Amino acid sequence: MKIFSNKLAKFLVNNPIKLIFLSLIGSFILASGLKYFDADFSYRIWFRTSDPLIKTYDEFERKFGNDDTVVVLVHSPSGIFDSDSITIIRELTENLWQVPDIIKVDSLTNYQWTHAYQDDIKIEDFIPEEFSFDNIDKRKEIAVNHHVLPDYLINKDATVSLLYAKVKPYPGGAPNDALLINKSKEAIEKIVNKSDHRFYINGATAINNTFRVVAEEDSQTMVPMVLVVITIFLIIFFKKLVGILIPFAVIFLSLISTLGFSGFIGIKFNNMITMIPIILIAISIADTVHVLVTYFQYRKMGNNEKDATLLSFKKNISPTLLTSVSTSIGFLSFSQADLLPLADLGILAAFGTMYAWIITLTLVAPLLVLIPVKVKINVEEKQQMLSEKLTPKYFDFLFKFRKPVFIVSLFTFFLSVYVGFQNEVNSNPYAYFAENVPLRIANEFGLEKMGGVTGPEIIIHSGKSDGIKSVEFLKKVEKFEQWLLSNAEVSKLISIIDIIKSMNMSFNGDQKEFYKIPETDKAIAELLFLYTMSLPQGMDINDRISLDYESMRMTMLWSSQDSLSALANIDKYKKAAKDQFGLDMTLTGKIPIYQGMNDLVVDTFFTSISFAIIGISILLIFAFASIKVGFASMLPNIIPLGFGAAIMTILSKPIDIGTALVTSVCLGIVVDDTVHFLSNYNKYRKQGMSNKEAVKRVITYTGPALFTTSFILMAGFGIMAFSSFIPNVNFGILSAVVLGIALLIDLTFLPAMLLLKEK
Repeated sequence: MKIFSNKLAKFLVNNPIKLIFLSLIGSFILASGLKYFDADFSYRIWFRTSDPLIKTYDEFERKFGNDDTVVVLVHSPSGIFDSDSITIIRELTENLWQVPDIIKVDSLTNYQWTHAYQDDIKIEDFIPEEFSFDNIDKRKEIAVNHHVLPDYLINKDATVSLLYAKVKPYPGGAPNDALLINKSKEAIEKIVNKSDHRFYINGATAINNTFRVVAEEDSQTMVPMVLVVITIFLIIFFKKLVGILIPFAVIFLSLISTLGFSGFIGIKFNNMITMIPIILIAISIADTVHVLVTYFQYRKMGNNEKDATLLSFKKNISPTLLTSVSTSIGFLSFSQADLLPLADLGILAAFGTMYAWIITLTLVAPLLVLIPVKVKINVEEKQQMLSEKLTPKYFDFLFKFRKPVFIVSLFTFFLSVYVGFQNEVNSNPYAYFAENVPLRIANEFGLEKMGGVTGPEIIIHSGKSDGIKSVEFLKKVEKFEQWLLSNAEVSKLISIIDIIKSMNMSFNGDQKEFYKIPETDKAIAELLFLYTMSLPQGMDINDRISLDYESMRMTMLWSSQDSLSALANIDKYKKAAKDQFGLDMTLTGKIPIYQGMNDLVVDTFFTSISFAIIGISILLIFAFASIKVGFASMLPNIIPLGFGAAIMTILSKPIDIGTALVTSVCLGIVVDDTVHFLSNYNKYRKQGMSNKEAVKRVITYTGPALFTTSFILMAGFGIMAFSSFIPNVNFGILSAVVLGIALLIDLTFLPAMLLLKEK
């Protein structure tokens, strides 16, 4: 490896013009792939087409359309049963129906109210256009005591009304969520200036659109923030323009090349990919800083530009290569994840990491040779003397207490692992977004006022054509509905059961005792036929029953938000349907799909960490040509991960798509400090230094570079704390914490471990 480094370093400094040309040409060829770079924020981007969740949903979509809706909540503290509110609801209903791809709008005003009228059954809008508001109090009384309207289109105290705008099905694809939400907002804005009502938007379509909006906002805010922070650090550390421009050149070429590569291989922009610029900025800086710190050290010793560059790269080629490969292994551990955005993130980050290393060689070395930089010899003499003064004191302390440091570190690590294992895998699609994001505000308002406005879709199969017209089948379904409603988390169920029972009651003069399923199959068939023949255009029930009347759809509105409780409830429903009621039931929908990521997160977490540990261990064994040293060098890299796991548990941060990344990614990155420490330690030992002197020299002269790169990486990842996408926030904060702990471990535990054999 030393011979390879020396030859490569000489080649780099002797061919500056050629290398600059090649690095620029290669980067711009890759960057041309940006024209193919596209975005996708639909639910399908998360899963492989073979995933059972997707297959179940596709089957549901073929029979019943979809559950894509724009849910608008209208809040009037004084009540919705007045002329102002009713006019607003009616106008909004009409406006939403004009939105592209909206095929049906259910609201309080156009709800198909079934009631007896003289000797006939009348099905009409609950509040028709010619309605006389002199009768509004009576209509309110009917609504709040209705079997369907409360907790569906109005809340119990009649201060909130909901409108469900149903979206055109896109079998195997997804609607244009951005267009739907923007047009829906325009429909609301036509009304907002006419009233003091409050409007909120929720629904599956709003969730997908919010993923997009948050990703775009994060890209526009976090990247500039990271660049500002990085600039400040570079000014503090180098105090020279070249120390800022060269790292930024590496960042720019690495970033456009990686995103262009993404376009070529078909990886689409999504919320996880928003982390790529932050990750590449931090990693690009880390490689460049190692080179620049060493370069300026050699310049201050009196070397010219070419000699200082040669010496710097001779020293840094091997350790930066090893750290880049280890970091890439950490990222590649996600490449086979079933959660596709994580797999895409792993592939792009691994490519970007290695490309940043190549650019560091082919661009930084030539620029340092060609750009004249004035450096005064011993200009930082006082600072160097302070470092040499402080290091011996710290080293003496560390040498004296090396055994306690080693033992306490290991004990704390095992305790942290135990605490970390008390954590759980849990997520909440709505809690993925910051508290000030409109969707989250709308969801919390809906939970407070309605007990939830979204939920899963239940499909119940009768097993035969026209089976849902069977009295026996419908009565089993009715009992199942009653059991479901007895669960505290279920606020409402919408199905044809309500329609059949309402029709039967109206057929019998609106006598409440007839709000039940008829006693014969023939009566059920007649009521359904009469109902469908009486509906206005666009208000059919084909989204509630299959065309062959074999299966029916039941929409549940619930308050289950986190994946742990949601999945537990889903299992409970499935078991009860089969064992207690003898029903063939499947459950799907956008919300269960998002909550169903839990198992995939678990698989990704354990698969990736196993892949990363094995891959990096093999790399270190090869690098240090020793199984013993390779495994020993993994210890200071694993300890910070244990501490990070404990911190996650203590701070009540469950394992989700963000925190699942931390372990494997940080394992790849924290190896950086360990490799630089041990590489220089081995170099000094081969020069004949004692074990004690080699450790002391590494702390004195390699320590500053470790501090510099670690703080830059911590700052880069820490910026993610300002993201509006909570998994990115968790990933950024925890990564920064783990990297900080890793630096501490490399300057305490690692030297203490090396010093154990000293007498």
